[in-house]
Amino acid sequence: MSQRPLAAILALSAVFAIATIAAFALVASGDDDPDRALILAPSSLAVAQDKLDAALAQLGIPAPEWVFAGSQTIVAQLIDGAPADLLLTANRVTLDRARAAGVTGATEVAFTENHLVLAVAQGNPGNVAELADLADPSLLIGVCATTVPCGRLANEMTTALGVNVAADTEEPNVRSLSTKLVAGELDASLIYRTDALAAGVEVIDVPGIADYRTTYWGTSLTGDNAVLDFLLSAEGQAILRSAGFGS
Repeated sequence: MSQRPLAAILALSAVFAIATIAAFALVASGDDDPDRALILAPSSLAVAQDKLDAALAQLGIPAPEWVFAGSQTIVAQLIDGAPADLLLTANRVTLDRARAAGVTGATEVAFTENHLVLAVAQGNPGNVAELADLADPSLLIGVCATTVPCGRLANEMTTALGVNVAADTEEPNVRSLSTKLVAGELDASLIYRTDALAAGVEVIDVPGIADYRTTYWGTSLTGDNAVLDFLLSAEGQAILRSAGFGS
């Protein structure tokens, strides 16, 4: 089986993500509602957007403008001067990168967790039964690039469990992996539990996989903590749990 041109895939995906954020920033900068927060958030949080927006509206907080991309991409854009009121990242490493560049706020809080699952295409055409099957070169396997939180976590887990993944593609965010899995372009993938629930894909039980988790962090860049406070509230946490986040 021929390998996909990984460098070309990652390069094109990165260009698209950066162009999307840049275009969105231009639109958001001219927003007529100055009270509408602009949030840079990891792609995996998109599954909870609608419920979060609805709950915020009930509290009289305008629905935020969300920009979703891989954590490393949104942090890079913030460092390059992209506007934002709130930064959310899917691990501490990317938040630390923003902090080292001096673009985080005074408060940094952990607000939820996520973990990976072994997900398979509809009908499990590759007959995947265990994590070790990800080493099978005859299968089409996808993972996140190690530069993003889902890829870093996948690498940590598979290394610890002694699995050498025969990846055919390394994607810049977990949503891209989920899309390929649903489309039948992959036999199996390591994606977040939240994305698996949202996509309705089959998950193979892997003992101990939930022990490998990533923590999500948030920081207000303007001093307005309304959205961040809601994420930490009982109602906000319930919404995140309903999407598969948390312990």
